[in-house]
Amino acid sequence: MNLFQTIVLSIVQGITEFLPVSSSGHLAVLQTIWQLPESSIAFDTLLHFGTLGAILAIFYKDIKAIIENKNWKIIKLLIIGTLPAAIFGLLFKSFIETKFSSLKFIGFAFLITALFLFLTRFATRFSEKNQQNQIDIESISFLDALIIGIAQAIALFPGISRSGMTITAGLFRKLEPKTAYEFSFLLAIPAILGAFVLQMPNLIQQAQNNYLLYALGTLIAFIIGIISLKVLSKILQKGKFFWFSFYLLILGILILI
Repeated sequence: MNLFQTIVLSIVQGITEFLPVSSSGHLAVLQTIWQLPESSIAFDTLLHFGTLGAILAIFYKDIKAIIENKNWKIIKLLIIGTLPAAIFGLLFKSFIETKFSSLKFIGFAFLITALFLFLTRFATRFSEKNQQNQIDIESISFLDALIIGIAQAIALFPGISRSGMTITAGLFRKLEPKTAYEFSFLLAIPAILGAFVLQMPNLIQQAQNNYLLYALGTLIAFIIGIISLKVLSKILQKGKFFWFSFYLLILGILILI
């Protein structure tokens, strides 16, 4: 992997990790085109660690409040939401990794994500008519957390957007866009940390003589990720989340062709 490829992959990760278009799918497509399958999974995980830093930077006050106030309700919700992905990931790790080199699978996965994103157009309209039924993050039920967690587990496959699926699930559970946004990315913290720990042996092995490139990639993903998070927040508040479905529809068709 050269400097140009590292920079491009890092920028793509920073943009697509938070925008609901699947960072894993975009990275897998580029790495397949560049024939970099041997380093894809571990390097992807490292870039995700960079965007994890962006989440911690944006949600620092929320995380600090949860810890200082010992808000066990939110902690329990995050645990419940994390379990589906943890169990599914451990059971089907090898099977999931085989899909990162399948453009056909990724193309179909983009189309599936596009469908769910488009459906949020109706979820948003429903929410606007039922403001009194919407709930904030501390009022999320354990069932809500479980459903959103299942959505996150499905997004372990490349081409299925984690933020897209979890926010979509939250909107259909009548969460306000801001609440769905916050819970989605708080839920990402244990998921990314878990993936990072699992890939640590591969990272150590593959990072030999590439420490500067890997560090640069992590930094770029972190900076671009902060910008992307802020952009997504504004798009959600404007009720335009479904716009991303058109992009994924075109991309999925092009990849399949």
